[in-house]
Amino acid sequence: MKQLTRIFFICFFIYQGNSYAQESYNLNKLLTNAVLNNAEIKKAALRQSESQFKTKEVIANGLPQLNGNINYSRMGIPEISISQDIISSLPEEVLPLLGKLKEIDALHIISAGVTVSQLIYSQPYLTGIKQTRKSEELYSAMSVETETEVIYSVAATFYQIQNNYSTLKILDESIENLEALNKILRLQYENDFIKQTDVKRVKVKVSNLKTQKETLENAINIQIQILKIICGIPSETEITVETGDLESNKIQGPDVGQFTPDALPLFQLLQKQNELAALQVASDQAAYFPNLVAFGQFNYSSYNTNFNLRNLSNVNTIGFKATIPIFSSGMRKYKVLQSKSKLLQVSEDFKVRKRQLSTSYENAVNTLMSSWKSLQEQQENKDLAKEVYDQVKLQFDEEMASLTDLLNDESSLLEAENLYNQQLLKYQIAELDMYKSTGKLKEIINSK
Repeated sequence: MKQLTRIFFICFFIYQGNSYAQESYNLNKLLTNAVLNNAEIKKAALRQSESQFKTKEVIANGLPQLNGNINYSRMGIPEISISQDIISSLPEEVLPLLGKLKEIDALHIISAGVTVSQLIYSQPYLTGIKQTRKSEELYSAMSVETETEVIYSVAATFYQIQNNYSTLKILDESIENLEALNKILRLQYENDFIKQTDVKRVKVKVSNLKTQKETLENAINIQIQILKIICGIPSETEITVETGDLESNKIQGPDVGQFTPDALPLFQLLQKQNELAALQVASDQAAYFPNLVAFGQFNYSSYNTNFNLRNLSNVNTIGFKATIPIFSSGMRKYKVLQSKSKLLQVSEDFKVRKRQLSTSYENAVNTLMSSWKSLQEQQENKDLAKEVYDQVKLQFDEEMASLTDLLNDESSLLEAENLYNQQLLKYQIAELDMYKSTGKLKEIINSK
């Protein structure tokens, strides 16, 4: 008995530990977690940081540059052969020098110094700074657009899970009602009040609903795994999704926002791409301008027949260097023409995408209003089906309606409730599309 008690407590604490390990997430918590931990959002933030470092690198190219250098070289000198006749003809005072010359076998060259340079004027440099700063804005817009797409995916997946849980609840209630009915019918059959066919019909109905339930549970598990990936939640972490009760949640009417292109992350992204293409033209045209650089070289050097660091001479140079483009056989010209052609392509694409954004907004408005109208109709249809089912169920209990009528109305009610859930999901997705088309998708964080 004591052994059984120990096993019971061990199992109890393990169960409690597993329950405690599960973390509950509602929509707002999922959205917040996704913004902080989604892999694509993190990569977008890193790309934005990289663009900032690139801007600083380009700016640094125009600031003073200081480089040091140390050089040493040894140049070997071949042995000089002088005939005895030449030596005898030389003055005696030269002979000692000739002896020392024979002892020289190499020339040692040593130099050390620093070089300073400062860019004074460069049109490509000035245009390059504008380009990198515009790239920063581009990557910032890309980061916001990525965040928007992630928020949309999280919310859409959450609504699908919520819809499936609601359908699962409907199936559970139907299965429970039919199983209760099945017990009654079995007693009636055992007492020869009904045929065995009636019992089998209900049993088949229950079996079909249980199959639907199992399929739906698998779909929910898959959707939760997808949600964890999007939100950056470790796959081994057990979570529960707080979807709430659709019946208790008050469905608000459609809120049609105002279309303002400048507020859309995608529009801002396209705009930055267009501006960058224009700056590329300016950058290629800057190749026609001269560059001017100031420089200074401060060196110490020596040339000796032996290695010696003491006898170093100071050699300093300062000056200016101008690079003036004169003739490139049309290379610069055609490069500018290429960038202008690219700008025209980007501009045309920008115009088309702008019209597409406007069309997307109009479609979102129409879909939202249509979905709301259909949702109201499905609500009325569901209420009517429930009313009919309750009446037929009461008549069946009083033996005034047949089992066939009851099962048909039960199927109609189940279909009406499922159609309502499907329409509700369409309406919720239409809401997301409306938020996205007006640039307000991020506002659903903390509002849900």
